[in-house]
Amino acid sequence: MQKQVPLDPFQNVVANGVAVCDLNKFLGMTLEKLTLTLGGTALTRAMITKMELKANGKVIHETDGSKLASSNLYNGQPDDSTILKLDFMDRKAVTVNARQAGAMDLSAASGVANLRLEITIAGATAPTLTGFADVSPVTDDPNEAGIRPLVARRHRATVVIGGAGQFALPVPHLDPAGGGSNFRRIYIYSAQMTGFKAVRDGVTDFELTKLQNEAAQKDNYKTPQANVVVFDPVQDGQLAGRTWDTRKGVCQSAQFYGTFGSGETITIETEELIGLGAY
Repeated sequence: MQKQVPLDPFQNVVANGVAVCDLNKFLGMTLEKLTLTLGGTALTRAMITKMELKANGKVIHETDGSKLASSNLYNGQPDDSTILKLDFMDRKAVTVNARQAGAMDLSAASGVANLRLEITIAGATAPTLTGFADVSPVTDDPNEAGIRPLVARRHRATVVIGGAGQFALPVPHLDPAGGGSNFRRIYIYSAQMTGFKAVRDGVTDFELTKLQNEAAQKDNYKTPQANVVVFDPVQDGQLAGRTWDTRKGVCQSAQFYGTFGSGETITIETEELIGLGAY
């Protein structure tokens, strides 16, 4: 971060509406983080029912206020009910490249011509929404050549779990036949999930109960949250060789299984490091 610059005013900040912020002023820079301040009459994170960051009209990030706040708390951010952050970096990573991977290169070479943030508000009476961005200059440092094209993509899926048992979960972009992806983390928002298994080419890479998973994460200074299970192969702060890569050419098949104590509706949100050209 070299500068912290106020966002242009959000348009249409009303109850039961979609507020829009044009982020084109940051084209030509590297976008590291967006920090939003929720104000007005009783605007809470739970009232933000959808957040979409769009580059050239394509959704880069999608989540909602409560789920984003929960994942931020897991990653060690402070709990401030009036603040909501979209952080594209991994600030507890142990190398410079691991920390910076995911920050959005918005140089002319990136191909991004339009960037906007859309926030759906429900329930507030007279909401206000402001914010600022952490930005830095675009760099041609050869040591960062491998991470600069990467975007921290966050996509989601809602799934109905029919009952107790183990089920293959439709994680967005998981299937190598469709291109696969490079997963930094996967968040499963669930009250009934008791464990998971991640498999590539028939070989189990990870298989843990929820209790075991959280114990390992605590050892790595993460903060597990209620009703969310995090598959986090980079929890120790390393990146090289740690991400769970299901891209075509890396493997031929990949499955992610969740074990549940009873039926429920869950939401899966990915955190991927992928080039913008893969969209």
